[in-house]
Amino acid sequence: MVSLALPTGSLEAPTLELLAAADLPVSRHAPRAYRATVGHPAVDRVVFHKPREIPGIVAGGTCDIGLTGADWVAETGAKVEVVDTLDYSKSTRSGWRLVLAVPEDHPARTVADLADGVRVATEYPATAREYFRRSGVRATVLHSHGTTEAKIPDLADAVVEVVETGSSLRQNNLRVLDTVRRCGVNLVASPAAWADRSTRATIRTLATLLRAAYAGPLHRLLTIVLPVDRWAHAEPLLPPRWWRLDTGAAPGLMVLQGVCAAPEVAGVVTSLVERAGAIEIVETPIRKLIRDHPA
Repeated sequence: MVSLALPTGSLEAPTLELLAAADLPVSRHAPRAYRATVGHPAVDRVVFHKPREIPGIVAGGTCDIGLTGADWVAETGAKVEVVDTLDYSKSTRSGWRLVLAVPEDHPARTVADLADGVRVATEYPATAREYFRRSGVRATVLHSHGTTEAKIPDLADAVVEVVETGSSLRQNNLRVLDTVRRCGVNLVASPAAWADRSTRATIRTLATLLRAAYAGPLHRLLTIVLPVDRWAHAEPLLPPRWWRLDTGAAPGLMVLQGVCAAPEVAGVVTSLVERAGAIEIVETPIRKLIRDHPA
C-alpha cells in the first residue's frame, strides 16, 4: 500500500485526466477537497498539495510517492527517487520551460550581455543562482512570490519564469533571452518507500500504468494491407516497430501492423501508398502503450 501526493494548481486537471486514463480514477467528496481516494487497491491515501511542497513531503516520508514538476524537485533539492518523467503541462503534451526573459526593448541578446548586478526576479531563486553561476554573470536574484512579470521594471530588470506557450510573456512585453531548463512532471518516491522491495514493486506497477496512459495517445496503430511483391519497397517505410499478420490474408497480399508516433502518421501513410502500393491502411487510436518502461 502506498500514499500519493497530487498537485494543485495548473497541473491538477491534466494529472487527474492522466490518472483516469490509467484506470486510476481519483474520487473526492467535493471538487476542491484536498483528500481523496484512487480506484486501485495498492493506493490507500491521496492528498493534494502545491507542486512546490510535494518534493519535501515525499522526501520526508509523509507520502510514499507524488507527482510534481521537475522544476520544484530541482529547486528544493529534495532527496527523492525520480521514477519517471511525463512531459505534460496544463496546455501542452511537451512539458514547459524555465526561461530567462527581459523587456522587448532590452539591448541584451544573450545572457552574457547582461550587466553585472542585473536584478532578476523569480520563484526559483536556487535554480536561478546556479544558472547565473554557470553563465559567469553576477546577478542579484530576488525571490518572487507570484506575479513575477510585474516586478519589471520597478523591482527587477529580468525574470526567470515558467513558459508553456509564451503568451503571458508576450502580453507583458517580455521576450525570452535563454532557456534555463526544460521541465516535465516527475513521479517521485521517498527513499524509504523505494528501498522497500515490495513497495518499490507497487510503485513500478503504478508507474507502468501512468506511462502507458501517457504514451498511448501520442501513438497510432497502423494496419497495412499490401501486395506481397511490394514488400521490398514497404519495409524501409514501416514504423520502427511492426509485425506481420499472415492469418486471413488473401492470396498475394500481406497484412502488417505497426505502432507509429502520431506526428509521423501522415508521412508514413503517404509513403506506403505512393511508394509501396499499399491498398488499405487503417489507423487506430491507442489508449495505452507499454514499451521500454524506465522504472
